[in-house]
Amino acid sequence: MNIIRDNELGGLAMIPLLFDWGVRRCNVKGCTERPNTIVTGMVEGAAVGFCETHYQQGNKPDGTNFTLVFDDFDAFSEKAGEK
Repeated sequence: MNIIRDNELGGLAMIPLLFDWGVRRCNVKGCTERPNTIVTGMVEGAAVGFCETHYQQGNKPDGTNFTLVFDDFDAFSEKAGEK
């Protein structure tokens, strides 16, 4: 498993990488936040995106379990709404 994230600029430098990897959402079921972390090697053939909240929940010694979804939702789209 590989984790790609930018701790320096609040995730701004990650936006081009997220688009290159095809990660347009936090892949945790029910989450509509913009991702700032890419994880490879969790799901065969897919990069997984996590928002900061879900990354921190999983970044603990015991970790956590998430139900992941892969659909067409785009957290970067204007249709997704600005917060």
